[in-house]
Amino acid sequence: MILLHRISVFIITALAAGIFFAFINGSPIAFAYLFGLGLVGGILLARMLGWEYKSTAFWIFLLTPFFVLSTAVFFFLFLEDPTIKWMLGIFTVFGIGVYLENLFTFYHLPGSYQAYALEYVSLTLYIASVFFFTSGAYGAQLFMSLPIWVPALAVFWVMLATSLSVFWVSKVHADTSIKYALSGAVCLTEMYMVLAWLPTSFITNAAAFTVLYYVFLGLTRAHVLDKLTKPVLQRYAGIGFIFLVLLFVTTDWT
Repeated sequence: MILLHRISVFIITALAAGIFFAFINGSPIAFAYLFGLGLVGGILLARMLGWEYKSTAFWIFLLTPFFVLSTAVFFFLFLEDPTIKWMLGIFTVFGIGVYLENLFTFYHLPGSYQAYALEYVSLTLYIASVFFFTSGAYGAQLFMSLPIWVPALAVFWVMLATSLSVFWVSKVHADTSIKYALSGAVCLTEMYMVLAWLPTSFITNAAAFTVLYYVFLGLTRAHVLDKLTKPVLQRYAGIGFIFLVLLFVTTDWT
């Protein structure tokens, strides 16, 4: 049985690679691949998780890789450079593979599991997914002339869901998670709307938003886990400031 679960990790990762290959090569049925292969991958992953559909862990672990994949595809739709498309596909497939490997180890080889591995991998993937999603949201707003409240509403729910998931993986109490995730989603949605007015590219806006999201998650997690100290605060503030300055200094203002 463990062997079947081990094989499932490679199959799901290969399916994710196949989806990107279909999109990169412009297959006319790429979205059918996304749905069909996603369904097969979902069944395999649910089996690896023991079909424990009544638990919160089951749904978070099940949906995380598909959230990463769907946001990456959303971002992919607004890209033109083939090199960037390949880089996006490689990063996404690699990230999903690492996540699934750690998930398999956590469930079926607990003696070999590295403490906090899933927490750190999940945090990395959620930050990347936020960049993918907001890039797509800014791109859709720009190219489809959407009113700002439409993507902003989607951003609110995505920020709420991702923050709750990260807090859950970090073992933060549910009541505390809801309070901070809700307030964070409101503030981040407001920041999304502010950045949308800047005369910069949609990728720059998404990158700046992702930096703010990273700082929010880092400081909030440190606070609720009683690890927020002056050095930690200075580190996150310094990283956020440096990256924002680099982004806005090196971007084209039009």
